Amino acid sequence: MSIVKKKNFIILAIVLFIFVPCIMGYPYKFDFITVNDIVKQIKKTFSDVDSYQASFVMISDRIGKRQTQSGTIWYKSPHYLRVDFDSPYGQRIVSDGNQVWIYIPSLNIVAEQDLNSGTLFSVGTGPGLNRLFSKYHYRFDGKEQPREESNNRYYVLFLKQKETRSGFRTLKLWVNEQYFITKAYGETASGKNITLEIKNVTTKIDVKKGFFKFDPPSNARIIKNPMLVEE
Repeated sequence: MSIVKKKNFIILAIVLFIFVPCIMGYPYKFDFITVNDIVKQIKKTFSDVDSYQASFVMISDRIGKRQTQSGTIWYKSPHYLRVDFDSPYGQRIVSDGNQVWIYIPSLNIVAEQDLNSGTLFSVGTGPGLNRLFSKYHYRFDGKEQPREESNNRYYVLFLKQKETRSGFRTLKLWVNEQYFITKAYGETASGKNITLEIKNVTTKIDVKKGFFKFDPPSNARIIKNPMLVEE
């Protein structure tokens, strides 16, 4: 599988990982509220988090073929991100706020993505989160908001790209009572559907900046800015 075909897994991971911050102890505010209010609260939730660790499960479906990936996410404000995959084991995503490195050991490939290139990889920071919502039209998904699902209440947002480009054409985001996105569903133009669920979130973890440093293996093939390639 080429690194370009891999990108849809990675894009959703990065997009949602920066949404992951879980604010403990925030008051519930399920009063009358607009979709713009929800977006503002999501941004505030992210800006208030110094660090977190969480587990994730990501499922990809395409023409009857299903693939499941899982692992652990670490984040440190303002823009440090690391994702270690348990399945497939050894795959890793690391960002220092300037670049994202995507290591796929099975292919012996390292993708280096410039966060200034304007792709969704730039959503590893607060400004990047603003760019996400600037690139998509967004509204509530259905009239009933919040709605009951699995014994919990969520606002569900529907996002659609303003301009046709690579990545996800549409997204759905499930926002809980703390304005934390616990689930996302994305669809690409090529027919791939990806669901990401975030669990076991712990905030205010002790993690050093050095944890987010990545040194590519000396024999790995380096690919520069693969996300600039359209599907």
